[in-house]
Amino acid sequence: MTYFLYTVVCLLVVVFQTTLPMHFAMFGGMYDLFLLFVIYLGFYRTIREGFPFVIFFGLAMDALSGGPFGLYLTSYFWLYVSILGMIGFMRVGNNMILPLVVVGSILFQNIIFLGTMTLFVPEAKIPVFLYRNVLTQVLFSVITGPILILLFHRAHVVLEKWLKTFQPEYR
Repeated sequence: MTYFLYTVVCLLVVVFQTTLPMHFAMFGGMYDLFLLFVIYLGFYRTIREGFPFVIFFGLAMDALSGGPFGLYLTSYFWLYVSILGMIGFMRVGNNMILPLVVVGSILFQNIIFLGTMTLFVPEAKIPVFLYRNVLTQVLFSVITGPILILLFHRAHVVLEKWLKTFQPEYR
């Protein structure tokens, strides 16, 4: 049932991100919501539960986004690996670090995107609007990011408790 929940959440995020920002101006500067789910999987779930979803939905975002293939997969994979590395010396239960991790992950993904842009077009200049866009993403993510991560975690805890009422042998 956990995998079903992850699949539903990931599909909703992929559909939301690939359709709404193009049609509504207020979503134009929105950050990548799947980053929040990657952070959640890295902090609160095992590698066995998280890694397949990071890979599969990274490929799905690459297929649907229209960007260079492997761009989202690379950013999600390295973010997931970085979070797993941070767990060794950070206390996961401390919710005060979530805004810092979310901001760091957004900056990390934007650096990967800029690096890819300069790799394909070396003479390209950084667009002026990009600074405003990254600042908007960071400010919006500081407010909404930790809340959404904790909502993911709470939904999973509630689902596990609900399943235990129907199946006592469910672990």
